[in-house]
Amino acid sequence: MKINTIKENLLEGIQIIQSALSPRTTLPVLQNFLMETENGKLKIVFTDLEMAIKHYIDAETQSTGSITIPAKKFSDILHTLQNDQDISITTDSSNKVHINSGKSRFWLIGTPKEEYPVIPDLNKSDSFTIGAGVLSDMIKKTIFAAATEETRYVLNGILWIFGKEGFEMIATDGRRLALAGNKNINIKKEFKIIVPTKVLYEILRFISINKPGPEEMMLVGIGANQIGFQMRQTTFISRLVDGNFPNYEQVIPSKKDIQIKVSTEKIMTLTKRAALCVNDRGGAVKYAFKDNVLHITAVSQNMEFEDEVPVVYKGEEFQIAFNPQFMLDVLKNIDSENIDIGLTTPVNPAIIQPSDGNMYRYVIMPMRG
Repeated sequence: MKINTIKENLLEGIQIIQSALSPRTTLPVLQNFLMETENGKLKIVFTDLEMAIKHYIDAETQSTGSITIPAKKFSDILHTLQNDQDISITTDSSNKVHINSGKSRFWLIGTPKEEYPVIPDLNKSDSFTIGAGVLSDMIKKTIFAAATEETRYVLNGILWIFGKEGFEMIATDGRRLALAGNKNINIKKEFKIIVPTKVLYEILRFISINKPGPEEMMLVGIGANQIGFQMRQTTFISRLVDGNFPNYEQVIPSKKDIQIKVSTEKIMTLTKRAALCVNDRGGAVKYAFKDNVLHITAVSQNMEFEDEVPVVYKGEEFQIAFNPQFMLDVLKNIDSENIDIGLTTPVNPAIIQPSDGNMYRYVIMPMRG
């Protein structure tokens, strides 16, 4: 194989695939990425056996071929090369990878393509398109509520459903639940799958870096045990989570005896201040509602905080306590000037929704104040 390209293109591709590189792998070949020529372009591929990323780079192909290359070493070399110099990459029969740029010469040892895992293609037979910005927004509004403990693997994913309610994403860690929905996405076939958060964090990062316009679409393909995402020159393939997601509909309160409307920014500002007085993640902030006022307090051994904000509330005094970080997670992801908080008792879950009525719901379990 012999190709010529520029540093910027190579570096962009390596940064896309290298982010998923895991230092914990026991298979040395998984510290490598696959580089091969395909249809006049240079294809680079990385996998950790759970997720794979393919990216195509514009390059001049003088001779075809393939090789796997240590990802970190290759990236380190690229960063030392001059930005305005072309890069030539050549492989030989002994699996040496020669990297030439200007008067700089490197070589390192690669391994044959045959030693690298086979990467499946994106399934386009059961696929749909969704605005990249819409997809990113729905993921952001739910992913923070997913579990992070490895023992709760089913909750380490986000439930994706397409049915009578449209397209929905649901995430929960057992103490809170976030649901984002959209009825304007054209999907032909109903499905119910659990998508790992790992690939979704990569999709968020990829969209953030590429800054797609409002009309740019992401192709999503769903297979028997995998999901794929494709935009521009990059494809992500991931295994789905195998298991049964909890019955989330039972968690969402069906009635709201008390309903309060409050400014998103004001309650977020006061919650941030109150959180400073909470010793650890197990600490609680108290929210007391009375006569159109929300009184927020937090007390620890060495600190104390109190403040209040106007709300729309008429009724008897009601007090409930929440983990402040759980509150802040949802408040910073709600794109609405005001929120509606629905309550029943101080020990039952609360439901938080944007006041503008979009398809977003957040359920949070209270704490003992």
